[in-house]
Amino acid sequence: MAQKLTVLIVEDETSLAEMHAEFMQEFYGRGTVWLAGNLAQARIMIDRFQPELILLDNYLPDGEGTTLLHELTEARYPGGVVFLTAASDMETVADAVRCGVFDYLVKPVAYERLGQTLERYRQRMAMLAGNDIASQRQIDEMFNAYARGEPKESLPAGIDALTLTKVRQLFADRQVRHTAETVALALKLSRTTARRYLEFATARQAITAEIVYGKVGRPQRIYRLPDK
Repeated sequence: MAQKLTVLIVEDETSLAEMHAEFMQEFYGRGTVWLAGNLAQARIMIDRFQPELILLDNYLPDGEGTTLLHELTEARYPGGVVFLTAASDMETVADAVRCGVFDYLVKPVAYERLGQTLERYRQRMAMLAGNDIASQRQIDEMFNAYARGEPKESLPAGIDALTLTKVRQLFADRQVRHTAETVALALKLSRTTARRYLEFATARQAITAEIVYGKVGRPQRIYRLPDK
């Protein structure tokens, strides 16, 4: 079994950070996940724990995530960074790319998409650790050199075509809104399984997800058909 990643989530919305951490625990086992609510906390935790992967928001109470990203680049930090932020302006995207982020995800993030990122990063680390010399094919895989030209897989492991069809049928009415809980109840699935199918459909833009904040408790991810 692949070694679990140690991850630091830098996100000032505590409830949202907890949702990210819960996702990792449900899909990747109970590995080590730390939470930091601002840049100052993040610096301390990076120095103390040396996480393998950092999920970094850009808009934080004491500055921008790009500031920390530049510090990590200058320090030749050996871990990876995934930007997970509402910032979609080209200047921020270009800055992140120049600093060598592993991936850049725009909020609200589809967890199926985040899961793909985490799995690719774990595979890259395993490849780097297991080889003294890399072949051109291995280098291409690490840099996704042929990502655009490769045909997409029909369905990944864990996604059944019949169940996926049933999930999509729940959204036949454009006015319908669902959560993982309501889908699980309607199709007699576990909440984790329902969320996996919903996030798969969201990543492929068959449906869209919104984060809705209630008066109490954690925010909910609400799924619906995308706008025309």
